Amino acid sequence: MVIDDNEEILSTLTIILKKKSYNVSVESKLDDWEATIKEINPDLILLDKNLGWMDGCELCRRLKANNSLCRIPVIMFSAYNKKREECLLSGAVDFLEKPFQMQNLLQTIDAHLGES
Repeated sequence: MVIDDNEEILSTLTIILKKKSYNVSVESKLDDWEATIKEINPDLILLDKNLGWMDGCELCRRLKANNSLCRIPVIMFSAYNKKREECLLSGAVDFLEKPFQMQNLLQTIDAHLGES
């Protein structure tokens, strides 16, 4: 699952991940984030730090505090590398700085899917 308010990033990631045979669900705005994520039941979430409707770190903290969702690994990303520590402290298993190299993104996803 990819959560980002940038449609271009969602489109690009969808194309790349589907080429690698991943099932991809994208969300640009989650009115009921808990119900949506429970329904999709993703193996992993790629989450932007700066969402227009909520801080990505706050969403990550809420996910990790939810007993039925806390097992889902969250990889956060931001254009600001200085946000790395904040993202990891919120419960993310990894952080990528935008723009990220697609090979690095895929390796990071594979590494965390192998752990889950």
